[in-house]
Amino acid sequence: MQYSWWRLKGVSFFTLSDGERDAVLSEWASLLSVIGSGVVLSRRLREEYRYRDYVFDASRYEYYALAPFNLDLSGFNAVRAEPLRPRVAGLKGASTMMLDDGRLARIYVVYKYPLSLPEGFTYALLTACDEVALVFKRVSRSRALSMADSVRRRRLGVLGAREEASVELAGELASRVIEGADLYEFHLMLTVTAPSLRGLEESAGVLKNLLKSYGLEADAPPIQLDLYGFKTRGWVAGLEKKYADTYSLKSFFPLVDEELRDEQGVFLGVSASGSPVVLDLWSKPNLNFVILGVSGAGKSMAVKVFLKRLREMDKRITYVGVDPESEYTRIAGLLGASPVEIVEGQELGLDPVRLLSEGVLELGQVADLLADLYAVPPRLHGALRRELFVKAEVAGDIGGFVESLEGSLRRLLEGATAPPDVYVYTGRLPRLEGSTVFGLGKVRSKRLKALISSLISVYAYNKLLSRTRRSVFFIDEAWLFLETPSIMGLLENIARRGRKHGSAFIYVTQRAEDLARTPQGRSILEQSATALILRQEPEGRDTVKAVYRLSDPEADSLVNAPPGRGLLKAGGKRLFIQVAATREELEEFSTGGG
Repeated sequence: MQYSWWRLKGVSFFTLSDGERDAVLSEWASLLSVIGSGVVLSRRLREEYRYRDYVFDASRYEYYALAPFNLDLSGFNAVRAEPLRPRVAGLKGASTMMLDDGRLARIYVVYKYPLSLPEGFTYALLTACDEVALVFKRVSRSRALSMADSVRRRRLGVLGAREEASVELAGELASRVIEGADLYEFHLMLTVTAPSLRGLEESAGVLKNLLKSYGLEADAPPIQLDLYGFKTRGWVAGLEKKYADTYSLKSFFPLVDEELRDEQGVFLGVSASGSPVVLDLWSKPNLNFVILGVSGAGKSMAVKVFLKRLREMDKRITYVGVDPESEYTRIAGLLGASPVEIVEGQELGLDPVRLLSEGVLELGQVADLLADLYAVPPRLHGALRRELFVKAEVAGDIGGFVESLEGSLRRLLEGATAPPDVYVYTGRLPRLEGSTVFGLGKVRSKRLKALISSLISVYAYNKLLSRTRRSVFFIDEAWLFLETPSIMGLLENIARRGRKHGSAFIYVTQRAEDLARTPQGRSILEQSATALILRQEPEGRDTVKAVYRLSDPEADSLVNAPPGRGLLKAGGKRLFIQVAATREELEEFSTGGG
């Protein structure tokens, strides 16, 4: 029988929900059933990833199936492609091969298995070897039933100790075969390589220790050339056959994808499997990027690394940042941006009534903002909207608008014409001619910070970012705005509109549970195509788990994650990542904060 190779695709298996995992494993079982007799080959290709003068050790993973030539595996999202494996140049002893790329290689065959194995364990084995090959052949139905029936009778004491292959079958396995599961003969083969014999022995030792942690044992038979060719036309003499049914082979699932390499992306770090993570926000369904993490989790470092490297790739990108603690203003030059420090009492010209007249804000947004800021009771909200509709354009600014009011509304809104708010509203609007980072570290009032930040955000987005080819708007310490629904609504509006104008919105905050409390905040969480979840407080674990559908171990790992390590959700992919900053970036960006 002739065979051909197919390239398979992996999935973010370890970050899937239980239901999603079940669906993936069912498709894996279907793939084995369709192939019937063949090989599934998993490969780890070691490589170096270069960012400027820095070199990071990395890995790339490939998956292939060797199937009968007449089969079409395209329904499993596979394409015809053959793995580029080095050829064997010769032997160096009974159990060591010399490859034509100069490396030595040795193949170990697993001969001892425990009663159960965790799902995806074969992928974990790739951390200690270069290839994992599952070589399998489906047993005919009649033979499988005969073997299963023999096992059942033997367990009842009907048969003697000797029965062909029955020693490999447990009673539970036999029952599943009788109920309809396929039975397979299989071997699990593991290839290790190294440049020297000493290195090969060291790698083999690491592999054997990892195997023991799973209850597995393996040996390297003196038939290496046959093993390297997989021998699908018949089982190699001297190898003891192993048996498993469809259900048991689900745990052998290897097709794990922990890689993210967007073509035009920014190098952000490395995944848990050692693959470089290269992120392009503009290739995702929307341009919203949420970064969550407690103080000290590495949020600000991640943002700075991403923005600096994005600037290095494309100097035409326009940045606007709102920085409540003035953490980014000192490195604004690295982003090609101008730093602007704001102080209390400074006239900013951010008049909401004037912004309404200029089309920067909508009437409902201004009404909600004024109602929140000046405690206008719900019974007067309709009246406030009517007054804005009738008088805002004529009044020209908030001072004139308040003066035109009467009764309760005027008394409630008089705070807008007195310090400190009046300084926010009077004066000239900031000039926006290019990338700018606004620092509010000298503004002591939390309420005033939230007010200034929101109005600057909306103004900058409408006057600058919506008119550029590509832009980034980022806002740090966004938890400051959670207590003011109208301000959260303004930010949610920016997040929703960004895709239309090519403006990426980066929203940085600490507590996911606080954000999830408001409809606007939950919308930002759930509708952001990209999210980086760094270390969480125990109180926030369940919220993050629910929003991003994490398993218990994944949610637990975020509670104890070191700085810069977290879960990255990007489009349809989810993977654990360690943000990788260079020595110079650490020196430039370190703040000891978030």
